[in-house]
Amino acid sequence: MLTIYSPFNNKKSKAWEVFNGVQKSWPEQTRLLDNSVEVDPVHNSMFWGFVNNNMDMVKKLEERKHQFWFTDTPYFGRFNNKNLKPDNHYWRVCKNKIHASYIRDCKADRFEKFGLKIKAPDFKGSYVLVCPSSDSINNYLDRPNWTAETVAQIKRYTDRPIRLRHKPRGRGTSGPSEAKVPLSEDLKDAWCVVTSCSIAAVEAMCEGVPVFCHDKSFATDVAGTELSDIENPYYGGPEPWLYSLAYQQFTPDEFANGTAVEILMDKGLL
Repeated sequence: MLTIYSPFNNKKSKAWEVFNGVQKSWPEQTRLLDNSVEVDPVHNSMFWGFVNNNMDMVKKLEERKHQFWFTDTPYFGRFNNKNLKPDNHYWRVCKNKIHASYIRDCKADRFEKFGLKIKAPDFKGSYVLVCPSSDSINNYLDRPNWTAETVAQIKRYTDRPIRLRHKPRGRGTSGPSEAKVPLSEDLKDAWCVVTSCSIAAVEAMCEGVPVFCHDKSFATDVAGTELSDIENPYYGGPEPWLYSLAYQQFTPDEFANGTAVEILMDKGLL
């Protein structure tokens, strides 16, 4: 049985776009439990974001090495409230992690839908662009002071200017649509991007900008994790990694019609 910890206290939550579809297509029986009530989480659970008690439950399941599924914002094709349709935006789904695993041998087809161009790095940027993750992510990583600590650490290893770019937030939402300055502008002269787990790493890699990240980030296979190497950044060939990410995110329609389940089974995740 799949237990879905759901925001009963928010019937307008976008979590229901995932959970309503999962209830229709998942190969096991499902049940909904209220994630606003503090409970001991069970094996084979599903969550959407770190709302209500989700973070505490996810951390308990990780410690016990119990199976769980984590759904949240995607790597490409994020929702736009001004044009919201069940087939035009995506949600990631990750097994036993809050971010996607690196699956080898994925085709390019799902990535190519987004029309993104991948640029080669030129290693000519001038400043270090720091992109903190949300407070909830840094708390999950037990690094509530990640930004200040990381900036201080960067200064030990380089004299380059540091530009700080906080996660864009608006009323009741966050992400690229709320940004006053597009991330692409801040990447134009960036030597590298430093983040804990921000999805900004995806756009950076597409723009040919090397990334440094936390060792729990989804980008560790193509990025550096040691800031002592900041003057000699690692840039892994991102194409297979990007293809893999695209195979771990689905539209609400794909959750409902079985496409998500079919792909997860094909990739050995389900």
